[in-house]
Amino acid sequence: MRNEVKIGILTVIVTVLLFWGYNFLQGKNVFSDDIVVNAVFNSVDGLNIAAPVTIKGYKVGAVTNIMPSEDYSRVIVEINIVHDTKIPKNAVAVLVQPSLMGGKEISLKFIGNCGDNCLVSGETLNGEVSGMVDGILEVADPYLGKIDTILGAISKLSVDENKQLGQTFNELQTVVSNVKVLTDLVNNLLVSSSVNISVALSNLKDITGNIKQSNGEITGMLQNVNTITKQVKDADLQATIGSAKGALDNINKVVSGLEETLGKANALLANISKITDFESQEGLVATLFNDKNFKGDIDEVIDNLNRLLQDIRIHPERYKTVLSGKYKPYKSPEDDPKLKDGKDPKSGG
Repeated sequence: MRNEVKIGILTVIVTVLLFWGYNFLQGKNVFSDDIVVNAVFNSVDGLNIAAPVTIKGYKVGAVTNIMPSEDYSRVIVEINIVHDTKIPKNAVAVLVQPSLMGGKEISLKFIGNCGDNCLVSGETLNGEVSGMVDGILEVADPYLGKIDTILGAISKLSVDENKQLGQTFNELQTVVSNVKVLTDLVNNLLVSSSVNISVALSNLKDITGNIKQSNGEITGMLQNVNTITKQVKDADLQATIGSAKGALDNINKVVSGLEETLGKANALLANISKITDFESQEGLVATLFNDKNFKGDIDEVIDNLNRLLQDIRIHPERYKTVLSGKYKPYKSPEDDPKLKDGKDPKSGG
């Protein structure tokens, strides 16, 4: 694979990861089927993107966008809710502040189950803003019970008859002393680690300086990546794919022709095997070689051929009449070595 193609693929992957990461930081998941709805508020002071969306304190989603209406009279908040959350369509989105130090979030208020009338993507919820007193009471409610418990304990201690209150204060003093010792140890640890922290900060400063010096090279590299991606985009990939497809079709035709030729060759070899079957002696060639009469005829043909060649060698003038068209009777040579075997001389003619 060429380096340009590798760089192009890497660029696409990095772009997708950056897009996904940016949306993830905003509370969006582009690869999920979550429920996306809008909530309309008169005011959303203190609400930020990625703020949690809860049901009785349990997080079921997040705020993904905040935008004004067309006439700027209302504020539209886009909410992303986990896909398997069942919420009735008549639910109300309430802007609340769950703690004194924390930011604001949206709490979904509803009664009962939705059944077949559950909230789906694209719908709009009514939004309400929780009042200041309601917010304070909601935040302070968990602490009021604790205050009542503390006041009850103090009331019991005030009527202590066994002088257990003094013992309790002594134990508290011991705890405070232990806490002081612990804080001294932590302080000593921080002092001993200050040198390492200074070295780490110095190294971090050097790293940022190197990145700043390499800013030009990074910019050039990004420009090269942009040029490569543009070349890949402008390339006629469709025509290249069409040509490759045509070449594959031609290769398939050649392979089909070769298969047909191999089939014919296999059939021919089978026929040859049948003809030259020496083991079972059923083939044509095996039958001929095992036939005694055929062998005798072959020997006689070879003997006659030898005599003819001997006569041509000794008396070549006899065969010139074949070209002239004149007939000349044959005369057996007396010195023909083939006549010494006692055979009829005319049989060699």
